[in-house]
Amino acid sequence: MSAGCPSHDTLERVVSMVNPDFLKELKLSFEASSETTDFSKLIAVDGKTIRGNRGKHQSPTHIVTAYDGGNRISLGQVAVEDKSNEITAIPRLLRQLDLRKSVVTIDAMGTQTDIADVIIRGKGDYCLAVKGNQGTLHEDIDLYFSDAKLLSRLTEKGCHYQTIEKARSQIEVRDYWVSHDVKWLSQRHPKWQNLRGIGMTKNTIDKDGVITEEVRYFILSFKGDVQTFSQVIRGHWSVESLHWLLDVVYREDKNQTLDKRAAFNLNAIRKACLHLLQNMTFPKEKLSYRRKQRYISVHLEDYLSQLFGHRG
Repeated sequence: MSAGCPSHDTLERVVSMVNPDFLKELKLSFEASSETTDFSKLIAVDGKTIRGNRGKHQSPTHIVTAYDGGNRISLGQVAVEDKSNEITAIPRLLRQLDLRKSVVTIDAMGTQTDIADVIIRGKGDYCLAVKGNQGTLHEDIDLYFSDAKLLSRLTEKGCHYQTIEKARSQIEVRDYWVSHDVKWLSQRHPKWQNLRGIGMTKNTIDKDGVITEEVRYFILSFKGDVQTFSQVIRGHWSVESLHWLLDVVYREDKNQTLDKRAAFNLNAIRKACLHLLQNMTFPKEKLSYRRKQRYISVHLEDYLSQLFGHRG
């Protein structure tokens, strides 16, 4: 730039002036050019609070993201005032997306019949976490899976899957069960469209001899095997990993941009940049994200074709 690099204030003014809808459309069309896009997607939906956006007279911006972890693409996002408003924001977000041939995963806050209806109308499938806030639905599933003989029968039928992971000081065992014997549950809870299965996961962690267990339940609208169920559950972690990377690589929670529109736009830009860093090729395979950024800045001309042609 002949006049030098724009100042911090100038960049902030420009970012805050950009219409978020335009930026979302531009980001989606840019990311859609990736050759990694698949016809079958796992869409993980989760929210993240931009903590640095908190002001004296304003609450921090909370952004709900739909993320395709398999292709490492942020498919869309909407902003809400706080986490409690996710229930109203999720249907709005899902209506923006092409849900065909997709499985949508959401944590327990998003387990609402209205949200399931939006997914089914969009020709997608759902895998929704069920907790105590779902009342009798949770009680019925908990009672079903508490039958030890039933779990044995599911195991004999090949409806149980287990993984074991060992780290330095802990062993984590993950057990998955899935059942498609849900006619009784559909009759008791008819408002849940296309209810075709229920699943249970049990995570057992042995850390230095101290054992902890966590049991979770899910409702499914598809008839996949237990390995597919386990992949869907683990796939939801991708959006949590995305949020972690936004803080680690770009220190998003430390950014104190108070303008709501600018904070929203910067979040979308960071996600697009992460997508680039994850899909571009580098001389060394194992480079940190920050080293990748530095490498591109030093060899910018060599990377222009990848940046604008977006070919990994």
